Amino acid sequence: MNIFEYVKTNNYTFLEKEFNEIDNVIFSTLSYIDFSGILDDKRLSIKEAANEYFLLHDKKDQRLNIVAVREAIKLLNVVRDSVRFKDIMMSNYCYIGDESSQFSAVTFKINNSLSYVAFEGTDQLISGWKEDCEMAYRFPVRAHTYAINYLNKHFTFGFKKLIIGGHSKGGNLALVASMYANFLVKSRIINIYSNDGQGLRKAQIESNNYKSIKDKYIHIIPQYSIVGLLLRHDDNLDVIHSSVPGLLAHSTSYWKIEEDRFRRSELSNSSKILDKGIITWLDKYDDELREKFVNSLFVIFEENNITSLLELKKSLKLVAKLIKASKDIDPIVKEMLKDLMKILIDTNKEFSWL
Repeated sequence: MNIFEYVKTNNYTFLEKEFNEIDNVIFSTLSYIDFSGILDDKRLSIKEAANEYFLLHDKKDQRLNIVAVREAIKLLNVVRDSVRFKDIMMSNYCYIGDESSQFSAVTFKINNSLSYVAFEGTDQLISGWKEDCEMAYRFPVRAHTYAINYLNKHFTFGFKKLIIGGHSKGGNLALVASMYANFLVKSRIINIYSNDGQGLRKAQIESNNYKSIKDKYIHIIPQYSIVGLLLRHDDNLDVIHSSVPGLLAHSTSYWKIEEDRFRRSELSNSSKILDKGIITWLDKYDDELREKFVNSLFVIFEENNITSLLELKKSLKLVAKLIKASKDIDPIVKEMLKDLMKILIDTNKEFSWL
């Protein structure tokens, strides 16, 4: 099964069958949906929120999104009539998207004593993708601060147990927010799920804050993982089976399910090569050079009026052409790019992204 088939065939409420790792992925996927004007300062069931969303957005609107958002919309249409999910209450919706950051979160009330907090991954805003890149040389980025403040604002007082999670960047935010939330919040967190989310910088993964939540942390990645292997992570990875290789394996809709858990697998050879290559690249270049590299790339995007990932069309070839056409780019940045492209070429056998 995939997550859509899981929803359609699961006729058990959370009282009848307890929360599992697939429910975690479903909630984290739904967090990609823009509920602005629907959930602002309101509490609605998933069914109510979905009905309002589809009244406001026609199919043309829905198509004008990146893959993660389109898949989330498709999932929303399925869960709104699901016995297991339709009556789950949603609240505390927040979205921030500007020139320097992109952040969104929503809370799902599973029952009177348990809530799931979902942090959104990166949407189509270029600012969000730049923020992802900034994680290579800066901590915290602005979205980290937003995530920590979100937990402290909404959950310092109360008695509910919390599960924190997200997909891609959302998984990284779930991890960092849990690490740095105040003591009262942290004491109620029972699990933290990063669903193919980035790792941490060296200082953070060696910190006491990480050690304090490590036993609650579950890092799920597909066997063809790319995003989930970025930065540093420990070896305690839950590798699961994806039905497709390469970049599409990042999409939760391709993750295979057996009953109430994902089918386990082993990391592919290409992902192992990528994992080692990224660490080598990080060790070779210091924070100052990484910052110069990221800023140079995004200056080129700005000069070409690229403000959305949709405009970039997911083409690494276009990125290479833009950089080649830029006369002012620093030689060290070109060297860094060359090293990075070599890593991508080495992994290209299974990923086929060039």
